[in-house]
This record gives sequence, C-alpha cells and structure tokens, in this order.
Amino acid sequence: MQKSIIHTDEQQCMGCNKCIAKCPVNANVAKIVDGKNKVSVDPLRCIQCGECIRVCDHGARYYSDDTDEFFKRLANGEKISVLVAPSVRNNFSDYKKLLGLLKKSGANLIYDVSFGADITTWAYLKAIKEKQISTMIAQPCPVIVSYIQHYKTKLLPYLAPIQSPAMCAAIYIRKYKNSNDDLAFISPCIAKTIEFSD
Repeated sequence: MQKSIIHTDEQQCMGCNKCIAKCPVNANVAKIVDGKNKVSVDPLRCIQCGECIRVCDHGARYYSDDTDEFFKRLANGEKISVLVAPSVRNNFSDYKKLLGLLKKSGANLIYDVSFGADITTWAYLKAIKEKQISTMIAQPCPVIVSYIQHYKTKLLPYLAPIQSPAMCAAIYIRKYKNSNDDLAFISPCIAKTIEFSD
C-alpha cells in the first residue's frame, strides 16, 4: 500500500468541499464526524498532487515529509549530501539563503539535479534508438506515474524505462563520484516524497 503523505486536520476542516471539487481523481471523501461534515483523503485513490492543499482556505490539509528528521540527522553530524531540484529557484524567494542554510546546518555537498536531467535525456535517446520505442511517456513527475499506476494501468508499458532526473543524479553520485554519503532531496513537489521513499 502506498504511504499517504497528504493528511487532514479534522479540527481545522470546515467541510467546505473545495478539496473535493479540485481533486482530479476524487480522492477526497466527505464524512460526518461528531455531527459535522469533514473531508478526508483516501490514500488508495490519492496521487499526491497537492491540489487539495493549495485550495484549502482553513489550513486543514497538510503533508508529511522527513524534513525535521533530515535536520536532526545533520545536527547529529551525519554525513549527508543534498540533491536540489532546479525548480527550487522558482519556488523559494531567496534560494541562495536556503543553500547557505543547508551548508551551515552541515550538508556535506550540494548537487543541482539539472545534471541528472542531462543523463535522463541521454538515456531517453539511447532507449528510443536501441529498443526502437515509438511511443513513450517521459515520467520525471511522480504525480503522473502515480496517476498511471492507479488509474491508467494500460499505459504502464509506455512509461519510459528511465529513472527521473533526480534518481539519475543520485545513481551518478553513488556510482561515478563514489560517494557514500546519505542523500537528501529538496524540491517544492511534495510527491517527490513518495518517489524517494520507494
């Protein structure tokens, strides 16, 4: 069973149903709790897109990740290098301060996942040529992969036989840079939590 990362704080939920209206896969379920309408997330249906979090006006939706654990491990002196998604530049107002905080907190090395995208592109071209693939769904987005796994299983054979740019970068760091550091990944996409926990 897929680990759920999106949760509902029932104390905050007003049962307004905005999350139900916004969810692309009907993963939000209304129920009565203590005589009041509440909406929770069905983890078996959820594709971790985060739309319900964006639309919730009451602070009732939240996600779980391992950020606190990461900083605790850094504080304990564990050797951890960090992969940073390029999208961090567009989603954090001062990403340079974020990178400085990571270094100050004890991150060993910081890698830009962009070089993993180069590896992924090379691997796509190699797979297309060698396996003579005519139709392929490139899948660096874990939400798309989750959607296909849950709702469009007939498309599974069309998923590219390639890891995401983040995973290609991680493999490169392990195999070719000979790094034994644990690796952490920073991204504004909450669904990456599922990709990395796998």
